[in-house]
Amino acid sequence: MGHKSSKGGKPSGMLVTPRGIARFLALFLLAYGASMAPWPGLGSIYAAAYRTGASLLFRSFGSQGIVRFEPLPGRPWEINVALYNRARAGRGGIVPGIQTCHDTRDEGYLYVAFLTALILAHPLPWRRKGRALLWGMALIHVLIVLKLGLRLFHAFSREPLALVTLSPFAGRVLSAAHQVFAVNITFGFVVAIVIWLLVCFRREDWLGVMRLQKGSTEAKAIPRLGRTTPAPRQSETSAPP
Repeated sequence: MGHKSSKGGKPSGMLVTPRGIARFLALFLLAYGASMAPWPGLGSIYAAAYRTGASLLFRSFGSQGIVRFEPLPGRPWEINVALYNRARAGRGGIVPGIQTCHDTRDEGYLYVAFLTALILAHPLPWRRKGRALLWGMALIHVLIVLKLGLRLFHAFSREPLALVTLSPFAGRVLSAAHQVFAVNITFGFVVAIVIWLLVCFRREDWLGVMRLQKGSTEAKAIPRLGRTTPAPRQSETSAPP
């Protein structure tokens, strides 16, 4: 067993023992599986919350960009994102724009469920676990907002909107950043793991893990003592006269 934390928590080295790892993985899979189950109404509720938050933050894009987040009937996880450039309004007030389908499950809920499962499976007292959940949810939603902002900026920099004018080099950098940080789904899971480490581990936890590993290394370095065979006893002989 590892060293206990100074505030009476669970052993800080629990996650580096085989039994602790097995327990953590079992709880993680249970929590993640439960959160990803097809609960009735879950997709519609999360998509509505996502749409409300996105509308508050990105109702407009600069002075000429218009952004609309709308529900899609029969598709609970998905919303319609409509983008317009008011500066390009033609005859009759027709504003050119684009519409795209946005999957809130892949863009947000997966990371929320993954981070929640990591925190719930972590061996922490419930009081610390609750604080970790609050900070974790705040940080993971910062990531979700940044990903959505990057998607919108990328869309407004291209035709037919072209609200933002970029140099060829800046356009290539933006396209690369959009592909790596917004389109690539793996990046969000990596950030979720970093957030889990930040909100669940304190300095004394890391020290406890280091002490546990150091003690294990020292124990392996000590040679095992076996039975020693006594040296044969030399017979006594008398000295010559």
